[in-house]
Amino acid sequence: MTEEKKLLIDHLKPMAETDAAAAPPSRTMMEQVDVFQLAAEMIKEEGTEYIFCLTHGGTWPMEISAQKAGIPRVHVRHESAATFAGDAWGRMTTRPGVTIVGPATCITNAASGVIQCNASGAPMVVIQSGDTTGRYGVNAEQIYKGICKSVVTVNEPTMFLPELKKAFRAAVTHPTGPVVVIYAFPLSAPKTLPRMHLEALYKPGYWAPDIQATQADPALVEKALRWLLEAEKPAMIVGHALHQDNAQEELREFAHLLGIPCHARRIARGAISEYDDLNAYGRARGQVMRNADRCLVMGLRVGSLEGMGQAPFWGANCRYIQAQSCREMVNLSLATEHVLIGNIKSMLRQFIDCAKDLGIKGPVAKWGKWRQFIVDAKADYEKQTIARTEKMKGKLPLHPDLVGRLAAEFFTEEYHDDYIPIIDGFTASSFFTDWNKAIYSGQVLDAAETIGIGHGMGMALAAGLVTKREKPIFVLLGDGGLGAGGMDIETASRWNIPAVFFHENNDQMVCGGWDLLLPNVANPTGNKMLDAWETLPKIRYDRMFAEFGCHTEFVERDDQIKSALKRACDFALREKKPAFIEVFVDPDVLQEVWFMMTSMFSRYVKWDQLPEKGKLAILENGLVPRAMLPAVDPTWREAILGAEKKKKA
Repeated sequence: MTEEKKLLIDHLKPMAETDAAAAPPSRTMMEQVDVFQLAAEMIKEEGTEYIFCLTHGGTWPMEISAQKAGIPRVHVRHESAATFAGDAWGRMTTRPGVTIVGPATCITNAASGVIQCNASGAPMVVIQSGDTTGRYGVNAEQIYKGICKSVVTVNEPTMFLPELKKAFRAAVTHPTGPVVVIYAFPLSAPKTLPRMHLEALYKPGYWAPDIQATQADPALVEKALRWLLEAEKPAMIVGHALHQDNAQEELREFAHLLGIPCHARRIARGAISEYDDLNAYGRARGQVMRNADRCLVMGLRVGSLEGMGQAPFWGANCRYIQAQSCREMVNLSLATEHVLIGNIKSMLRQFIDCAKDLGIKGPVAKWGKWRQFIVDAKADYEKQTIARTEKMKGKLPLHPDLVGRLAAEFFTEEYHDDYIPIIDGFTASSFFTDWNKAIYSGQVLDAAETIGIGHGMGMALAAGLVTKREKPIFVLLGDGGLGAGGMDIETASRWNIPAVFFHENNDQMVCGGWDLLLPNVANPTGNKMLDAWETLPKIRYDRMFAEFGCHTEFVERDDQIKSALKRACDFALREKKPAFIEVFVDPDVLQEVWFMMTSMFSRYVKWDQLPEKGKLAILENGLVPRAMLPAVDPTWREAILGAEKKKKA
């Protein structure tokens, strides 16, 4: 009698059907392929035009594979320039900038640009060469945690492609930001495997870069709009997510349909032209935001540069609609009546259609006086700043306020403001950002909330490539920015970037604060050059950068600024090479942040230990806000209140 076989496996189940039921793998799927070759093909499929990298043995598998796939590699002098470039690319194009980073100190060098990119909300993919042996003494994942949107470590080749593909999607999904993929499988391990294994969890040609444009609930949109229309003094403020969602035209249509004043922040500056009467631009933005009674906050992550939603920038009696691209961007300190979540472009279209359905055909009449108030406020601030800078003309040393005005005027007169300004200077930034005018979104590049230094050179590389080297790029530099990243001006020269690097040299890293507050207490050597925040005086950096093939200029007087800029821009655009302008500026002038920072120094120095020029500056320039008086040292408080009392008497 034949013994009946036991049923050990159910071959009728879909996953356990016999080989005969399945089609055999094709010859293509059985071919041996390199995982980095497939990764390079994926990166190209994503539309990547350039990668940014400083070479290292650990980067070669990915770096060289990308080059073999036809993607140019911009080779920088410092890894931070690569990630700063990736940040700028992501901001300007709304597509991920791609950087490749080696292990060890390469990671920490690259971290500066990753942190800034995270703060700016720009999409970037960092492909990081990891190490599992411990020989470098670093854990890449631990370093990146907290400074990027997400980080994943891939320990074996078959997971590299799916994780890399997900990184490209995650970078452009709100909240947008940098995503890090670490390939930590040993480089000595086999990376050439059958295609069917490497593509088991990823299929090339699918998952296109398009992001679904979700809408908000139409009923909530109408409710929010009706509420906004009840305002007497409405305002609108927008941020980077509006730019990421390509919503400039919808913003302009909506603002003009309602006649609602609008202020655009960060990379969204210019989404409504800063020449437009409805743009609550420059120094007038404070008056508008403080006096508004209802405000639409759209696509703006309210952070430290917006006072975290607190007074005095935000009105104490104002209430808000927050229309954000994701819930992570909703600010909890604003008195918010309505919250809408969706694609910014789609929501603006919903607002426009809803307004038309409600019978709105043009600017709301009752807001006419409010609109005129804003026009008048802008004109008044401009009149004041023009008058004060007129008095500075012909005087030495050059005041940064006059330098900022003349530089901005040059780009208005010569290029109708169609250029890329990159702001990488402490005091210099304070006296430029309210002079230059943005006319479209994606134009102005800065340090974001991290307020770092040295990003100007890397960002210039990306800006030149994004604009196909056809627009002037103006990089405003301070001593700190130039010192941190200046060597990548050589990279800009190699890559034929038409950038004008404009260095405002005040011989120090943190402008004139040390002289005013610390010379009598923070002087262990007695040598100011060693104890203060100074650099060697009057360095002619223009002579140094001439060696890089830059056109150079040295400016000593205000009447030389525009002509120097003219020669520099003409050269940069004609020769497709950078130019460098050295400008000596007044070392005593303070960045605006000193208005809040000065009171902190009462922890370190008593009033009678301050130099006379410091006491005078505090009393005559109001460097200690009245709200800070309870927190300062009693000797400071007594002196400040005593001086006020004496003045009143």
